[in-house]
Amino acid sequence: MATQNNFSRSLFNTEEFTFTFELVPGQGSGGRRVDRLLDFARQAHADGRIKALSITDNPGGHPALAPHAIGSEVRSIGIQPLLHFSLKDKNRNQIESHLFFYHRKGFSNLLILGGDFPRPGYYGQAKPVFDLDSVQTLCLMRDMEEGTYHSRAPHRNPDFAPIRFHRGCVVSPFKMTEAEQVWQYAKLLYKIRAGAHFIITQLGYDVCKFEELSRFLLEQEVTMPVLANVFVPSLTVARYMAKGQVPGIVFPDRLLAEIEQETERGDREARLVRAAKMVCVLRGLGFAGVHLGGNGLSFDDVRFIMDTSEEFTPQWDRYRADIHFPGGGTWYYYPPARTGACGRTRIGLRPGRHRAAQIPHRIMHRLLFSPPNLPSTLFGAFCRKCAHSRPATLLLRTLEKLIKDILFSCRMCGDCTLTDSTYLCPQSGCPKNLLNGACGGSRNEACEVFPDRACFWVRVYNRVDPAATLVQLGNLPHLPPKDWSLNQTSSWINFYCGRDHHHLPGASTRG
Repeated sequence: MATQNNFSRSLFNTEEFTFTFELVPGQGSGGRRVDRLLDFARQAHADGRIKALSITDNPGGHPALAPHAIGSEVRSIGIQPLLHFSLKDKNRNQIESHLFFYHRKGFSNLLILGGDFPRPGYYGQAKPVFDLDSVQTLCLMRDMEEGTYHSRAPHRNPDFAPIRFHRGCVVSPFKMTEAEQVWQYAKLLYKIRAGAHFIITQLGYDVCKFEELSRFLLEQEVTMPVLANVFVPSLTVARYMAKGQVPGIVFPDRLLAEIEQETERGDREARLVRAAKMVCVLRGLGFAGVHLGGNGLSFDDVRFIMDTSEEFTPQWDRYRADIHFPGGGTWYYYPPARTGACGRTRIGLRPGRHRAAQIPHRIMHRLLFSPPNLPSTLFGAFCRKCAHSRPATLLLRTLEKLIKDILFSCRMCGDCTLTDSTYLCPQSGCPKNLLNGACGGSRNEACEVFPDRACFWVRVYNRVDPAATLVQLGNLPHLPPKDWSLNQTSSWINFYCGRDHHHLPGASTRG
């Protein structure tokens, strides 16, 4: 554990159950909304049970007050801030700059997440960045801590002192389909290897899915603490989620119907009691704590949830059925029994249904890009020779662009990763250009940004080796960030001249 504060001490204390609560600043630099958040923080500090207040970073793709603004005031009140660190708006320079700033200001708890795709705002939609993904950012933070920061610029390796953070990551165990869920668990393994210290789940209401995550981590001998997300929606928000308006969330119909009935009879307390039952069940299942959230909750509501959950805890198992809301047709890694009991036995995976589509590309790759075979050796010599002539370089680049645009909708990034994503191009196929697995925004295999398209990583899953296991996918080497100085150059020349990611120290291809 890299840092010590009230939040991290509580989270890593197996005798203590940790509560956090999520604050959403919204637009504007002040006003009643901010006043209410700070008043909530004062009451939370006086109560003492909430160990950190989580502060969002432009949630939903909308601009909002920067999290460190509220974080500074929350910390001055005496409670630890847990700042969300969204990557959609930051390139790697800005990421490092923010990390230096947060370290300077003493913000030690960061939740690293890719972020929702930007929504339309001032004069339309903002340009998405997504320069680094969550895996690459966690690696960057680990390298900045361990002094292994890597720069490809000559004589530019940094001399700054190590900076340390308590690093969190996110996972959704609530995906409805096999491909989506497998990538969530595989990417979680990436994040753990990249240096995450704790995990927070996406929101969901399927108890078997919560238990499935715990069982999966136990099976992988992962002992880091997990905070389960307990979100308390109003009827308006529940209906909004049920329409698929929140990226990655599939809101159960039965829960929506239950909330509608509670609202009709004026039973405002029902949603708080249900949340208290969720808290005590999740505590009974062995989670290190819960990440509370919900719109329109006062601190009195949160105090009621915490108090009531304490009363329910001795008999937590009897409340499982009350808060279990599975979605119809949900895929489980450990399928529940017909009795409704949560599963214990892993199911066999079915990846690679369309693997044949990449066979011609694999053959050509082995022929031309797999030295020391003769065709590769000759083609490599040709590429290196072209690299010394501007006209020859232009001619080869034009030929590459023509061929790869037809076959792969190539964007000519100059550092080709087609072999790492089953010969599908993430630069043209994924709106977030993710190199290391899926984001959490897909819904029923549909892309978060373009719902009429299949998620890019679902397509990849359907082309991987049919014998691949989840653990094998999760233990593939992660890809480093793109070097954008290579953009619009020939990846063929870059490969054979040692300029791309294949030639970085310790690099290995997924194959």
